Amino acid sequence: MGNGVTRATIVWIVAAAVVGSVAGVLWVLRSDLGGGRSGTPIVVGSIALTLLAAAMLYHGIMVAAREQDRRADLVAKRRRQERPGARPQGPPADDEPLTFRRGKRI
Repeated sequence: MGNGVTRATIVWIVAAAVVGSVAGVLWVLRSDLGGGRSGTPIVVGSIALTLLAAAMLYHGIMVAAREQDRRADLVAKRRRQERPGARPQGPPADDEPLTFRRGKRI
């Protein structure tokens, strides 16, 4: 199976990991282990960065899903262009994605 992940997906997920790591450091600073700092900037920063990391991760997953749907459309279009019966029935080929879209198996 080919690599279906593009640079955009990787960038969003890595950026979410970096922002989440910074948020984790701020959460540790707020804990007893980090000295129990309770300054307003640390509290607001830790919460805001956690929410931002979650939103970035969600967006990265949606970008990956969009890419998977686009790939499935290309494979379906290629199948329609082939002659019927040209490919033997059997397990899916390596280039065919196994996915679900709107509750239907593709």
